[in-house]
Parts: sequence; C-alpha cells; structure tokens
Amino acid sequence: MATKPTYRESNPDDTSAIQNVLFNTWVASYADFIPMSDIQWYFNNYYSDINFARLFDDPDTWHFVAVLKEHTVGYARAKRNREQERFYLESLYVLPEFQGRGIGTDLLRIVEKKALEHGHTDVWLGVMVQNIPSLEWYKKLGFTFVEESPFQMGKTSVNHLIGYRTIAP
Repeated sequence: MATKPTYRESNPDDTSAIQNVLFNTWVASYADFIPMSDIQWYFNNYYSDINFARLFDDPDTWHFVAVLKEHTVGYARAKRNREQERFYLESLYVLPEFQGRGIGTDLLRIVEKKALEHGHTDVWLGVMVQNIPSLEWYKKLGFTFVEESPFQMGKTSVNHLIGYRTIAP
C-alpha cells in the first residue's frame, strides 16, 4: 500500500519547498505554451522569498502543503477577496510525479473547508486555457467556467478561464 501524504497549513519555513513545487509544476504544465524565460521571469518576480513572505502576512490568504516522507509534494493557496465577495483557490500544484494520487483533490477539499469556515459556499479559480489537463480535471470536479480574462506571465499573455464550484456545508 502506498504511503499517504499528510496535510497541514504551511508557514514561511516552507517557502523553499513550496517554490520547488511551484516551479517544477509550472515547467511541466506550461512549458509547451509559455517560453521558459517568461516562466522564470514570473517566478523570480512574484515568488521571491520577499514576495512569498508578503503572501504569508496577508490575513485573507491561507497556504496548505501535502507532505510525503518529509518532502513537500503539493501546495494550495486560498484567498478571500473581500471586494468581489469571492473565495479563491489561487494556486493548486502537485509535483508531476505525484499527480493522479488524489493529492490535488485533498488539497481542494481543505480549501473548500476553509471557504465554508469564512461563510463562502463557492470556491473560485482561474485556469489557463492551454492547460488542458488541469482544465479538464476541474470540469470533471464540477467547476463551471463563466469568465475569461488575460493573464500575463512575463511577455506572454494567455487566456485564463475563471470558474467556480458550489460547495455544501
């Protein structure tokens, strides 16, 4: 029987492990339609240690990790957007070699629980149109996509589908 990961709310000490999950998953997911130079630029500008520290300081943002044998293999970030009155799953990444084991689904459930704790019955997210495996996975889980907006990663602009899934208490 395969070892199951443990899940917990993360903290600034997890930054480098989370950065590893983000970068390696981005390369696997986006390199077919976003140049590596743009992936690297975006990562360096938005996920530097300093910028990550700011994310941890935001009282409307929560971070969760999946840990397997002391290695971080998945990451989710949730954010309450008070202006839009929406609760967002801003990031959900699982290292490619650990995908298909239910880790992403477990992280999504943790985010949904946090949304319910804060009075939200929908979880919103954005997915790049060209990220077909993720888009299909979210659709299979019942997400409905209702908006489209551009997303800029370096010099590359990609369309982002914005959708939601209603959750039950």
